[in-house]
Amino acid sequence: MVRYIQPKDRPTEINVRSATGDGSTTGFTVTQNSTVNKVLVELNGVTQKPTTDYTISGTTLTFGTAPAASDVIVIRELPI
Repeated sequence: MVRYIQPKDRPTEINVRSATGDGSTTGFTVTQNSTVNKVLVELNGVTQKPTTDYTISGTTLTFGTAPAASDVIVIRELPI
């Protein structure tokens, strides 16, 4: 988790999750009430396009295509 201070001195938290692809798994857990507008996803350092490369429903982020084995996945849930 990363903390940033806003101008009003209120802490804002960004949940950062990381995972590694296995070539078959497409679903990854996110926090309840996350939406594609509140999440940044990177695959091997390349930002993924919401609704094109991944979707979110409930607490599951689903890739359209399973990340390959050893692909590095970073999910940042923004507090917006």
